[in-house]
Amino acid sequence: MKFYIVDKGFVRLTSIQLDGKRVTRMILGKGGMFGQLPFVPSLFRTDEDALANGPTCVLEFDFVSMEEALGDNTAAQRLLVELLGAQLQMLSRRLQWQQTNPLDKRIALVLYDLLCFGGRPCPHGPGYAVDIRVTHEELAEIIGAARPTVSAILSIFHQEQLISSTRAFICVRNLERLKHRLAY
Repeated sequence: MKFYIVDKGFVRLTSIQLDGKRVTRMILGKGGMFGQLPFVPSLFRTDEDALANGPTCVLEFDFVSMEEALGDNTAAQRLLVELLGAQLQMLSRRLQWQQTNPLDKRIALVLYDLLCFGGRPCPHGPGYAVDIRVTHEELAEIIGAARPTVSAILSIFHQEQLISSTRAFICVRNLERLKHRLAY
């Protein structure tokens, strides 16, 4: 009965499907929580692994430690509720867009979320580099689509000069156009 908070870096939550294939279910950045929280539905499945991506610091808590730390500390209680609220809002938003939005908008939203986790100015040109490596396959797993379809949409994003990428990075060349794509 433990839960975890990402303090630095990124964590991929992965699980193994019945066919033995490991799939990425979610990527969490700073402030992301996973594990067995006592007051919410489980965000971590027993068949799931948390994999660090690059330099990462994850804080581990158990229920007893959490109760002791929170005690009468209203500031700590408020912070935990704010972190949890932000994560649940993100998960709710993701569930909504996975059910209702076209694939290009889903991909744009994942790219935007990844930039929020840790985008930095791109060293290769204008725009922002996504600090976490994500393959087309992992992106497809996250949004619930086939990899060839995701690759085709990313190709369109390249043609529109919205992104550039290699095997090692994805750069969002125009953040305003990415936000506009999310709005339509």
